[in-house]
Amino acid sequence: MTIPAAPELPGTIRAARIHAFGGPEVLRIDTVPTPLPAPGEILVRVAYAGLNPLDHKLRDGSSAKASQLELPAILGRELSGTVLAAGEGVDLGALGLAVGSPVFGMRGADDWRGTDAEIVAIPAAHLAPALPLGPRAGGTPGATTVDLVPYGGLALAGLTARAAVELAHVAPGDTVLVHGGSGGVGQIIVPLLVAAGAGRVWATGRSENALRIAELGATPIPYDDADWREVIRESTDGKGVDVVIDTHYFSTFLPSLDLLAPDGRIVVLPTLADLTPATERGIEAHIPAISPTREVLDELARDLASGRIPLEVSAVLPLTEIARGHELLEDGHTRGKIVLAL
Repeated sequence: MTIPAAPELPGTIRAARIHAFGGPEVLRIDTVPTPLPAPGEILVRVAYAGLNPLDHKLRDGSSAKASQLELPAILGRELSGTVLAAGEGVDLGALGLAVGSPVFGMRGADDWRGTDAEIVAIPAAHLAPALPLGPRAGGTPGATTVDLVPYGGLALAGLTARAAVELAHVAPGDTVLVHGGSGGVGQIIVPLLVAAGAGRVWATGRSENALRIAELGATPIPYDDADWREVIRESTDGKGVDVVIDTHYFSTFLPSLDLLAPDGRIVVLPTLADLTPATERGIEAHIPAISPTREVLDELARDLASGRIPLEVSAVLPLTEIARGHELLEDGHTRGKIVLAL
């Protein structure tokens, strides 16, 4: 097999950066030097970068993790693209990641270099091959071409959803309430819960997304038309649910504690959530911690390609419209994922 040669790299690239914390208007498209891969890293030409709620919280400085940024800073945590080159100590052949091959991945917890740029350097361990989508995932039988759009938003949502369901310790027959069933993470959580044997899953979302939630296997609760607390009380005869997975937290966490059955568990997704109100009441509560590894990313790729988990991309925006993407995220009603096209 002939290994393609690494292409000549441009001297500069485009990247979305912030020079100060603030609203979406602080996002600027800058020309910056092309990064070079350090030992153990791979250089990737980014095709798509996923947008996530953490991005706007870093941008406006409201996340405590914003203190990790060195301004001007490139935002973004996940990506899909193609391999350009490798740093010292990286054997692309052994990794199955030849130059030009499609990949996806995300930054690790302590890596704040961002992904909203045309070319990025990222540790080899935080990347995996992107696979062609099979028929159940909307692809065609025997397809060899990879659609990198969904992979641009897969890593962070997929890893978070998997971790949340694992922490929930769902037993066959358990009842589960998911807050945010039509969001990027929620749409993966629901089918994972069904696969885990949950007896019944309810998921909140806007009424316009009720059909999508039902398609995923949950009973939709349109929070703009109904009081989700009353729905759960009536549906469970006042017993409450065994598990709550809360992707929203701010307005839903405290009321959800009153809807848990004895020995119920709650999993909250914002990493800086305060679990004290739950633990003081003796309620088992968790916040998922995620770490990208080749093994888990490979599993995510197989699950997406096979159709076991979905990844709905509701909007693909050019890099120049990143501010609009942040506005959509802050609105809090985004369905599926938003990705930037680079």
